[in-house]
Amino acid sequence: MVLKWPAIRRPSDGLPRLWVEVVVLGCLYAAYSATRSVADGSVAQALRSGRDILRAEQWSHLDLEVPLNHWLEGVAFLAVICCYYYATLHFIITPATLIWMYRKHPDRYSRARWVLVITTLACLVGFFLVPTAPPRTIGGHGFVDTMAHFHNWGWWAGDASAAPRGLGGAANQFAALPSLHCAWALWVGVVAFRNARTRIVRTLAVLYPAGTAFVVMGTANHYFFDAAAGWTVLGAAALAVTLVTRRRAGRGSSVGPAGGSADAPAPDAPAAGTGFPAAPGAGVSGPATAGGASDRVREPAAG
Repeated sequence: MVLKWPAIRRPSDGLPRLWVEVVVLGCLYAAYSATRSVADGSVAQALRSGRDILRAEQWSHLDLEVPLNHWLEGVAFLAVICCYYYATLHFIITPATLIWMYRKHPDRYSRARWVLVITTLACLVGFFLVPTAPPRTIGGHGFVDTMAHFHNWGWWAGDASAAPRGLGGAANQFAALPSLHCAWALWVGVVAFRNARTRIVRTLAVLYPAGTAFVVMGTANHYFFDAAAGWTVLGAAALAVTLVTRRRAGRGSSVGPAGGSADAPAPDAPAAGTGFPAAPGAGVSGPATAGGASDRVREPAAG
């Protein structure tokens, strides 16, 4: 009796089956849990890393967090909105964008997914190697823990940022650097902007990463350097996916189809300089004729 491995891709379009995506998400969560267990034993290191970031920001005059945090604290209704933003959108919009790409843009889904996966894994490595306490936990600098201050307005615990009450132990309190919130938000923004067809969605795609950066700093959950590090990790992941995609496309084009050109570009190649999928129809042009002459066959002149 010969056992066959279950097919991991759909025969219709070559996309991974949904159970494969669930397994990938499960592995990412397991990796996050591992970083949490390590961070719990590195409180002193995490606080030291947080203070080092603050000193570096003060030296470079990029310490935006304290004035932003104090201003937000003085506008209660906006502070509550930011708390809900921080506690919810991160976990809703990112998977929703993945599902949208899977269903509506299957030919561009795999590269977008790989950029997100590589970014997430790189951030988890950062949490493991450099546990960093967020600004709200650093004493002596005037930070106000906005989510703790307004915890009675929502479901989050007063001592664990966005974690629901009773589940504070499930959150890694020292996962500030790089900012996964900012990295995922920029991924959503780029993917949505490049693939959406309506102006309102493309506008929201631009505003979402900027709004996320404002929220994570205003609620004292991240430093500006955390956000910049998250964006940098995303850019590096996109570059890595671009290089791998181009290399694979180059290998595939070395032997072209019969009668075809071996140099024909892959129909779903990423846009130049980015691992993100190109917008629908980007880079497609009609056939050209030499000198612009018509390609009609002329009838021979009569006698």
